Amino acid sequence: MVRYAARHGVKTIGVTLSREQASWAQEKIKEEGLDHLAEVRFLDYRLVEETDFDAISSIGLTEHIGVKNYPAYFGFIRDHLRPHGRLLNHCITRHDNVWRETGQFLDRYVFPDGELIGSGKIITEAQNAGLEVQHEENFRIHYAKTLAGWCKNLADNWDACVEEVGVGTARVWGLYM
Repeated sequence: MVRYAARHGVKTIGVTLSREQASWAQEKIKEEGLDHLAEVRFLDYRLVEETDFDAISSIGLTEHIGVKNYPAYFGFIRDHLRPHGRLLNHCITRHDNVWRETGQFLDRYVFPDGELIGSGKIITEAQNAGLEVQHEENFRIHYAKTLAGWCKNLADNWDACVEEVGVGTARVWGLYM
């Protein structure tokens, strides 16, 4: 998303808790000659000091925040957006708003400390933090198609995947998908 925005002339900052992801992203940014517009930091989002953003994209983070932390999370976003700024909050959800355990396999191997809830709870917490929800889309039922595509890519590129992450990690992701 950072590189996409920068390719369209937008000054961007990305943050991730993955040192490898930040390093990879910075290399790609430099390769594309976008380093005057974009950077990706190895940093917890709560440590971003800049404010007055026109837009914030949160992709794949909400699942890891913890439902009890939504007020602080959406409050942080509100406080870092300029007035009438926009938020894209993209996450995996449940079909309902009932909290339940994710399951030992997912908790241990796929989404450590992850927590899923329905979009109704997420929207409520965003609104309670003072953000106006103008649009919501739910592609949850299509996730099976995404997983099928990922499985095919994994199978088609098995040797390269094992070389990159090891057989154990490749098997875990194969089981998950």
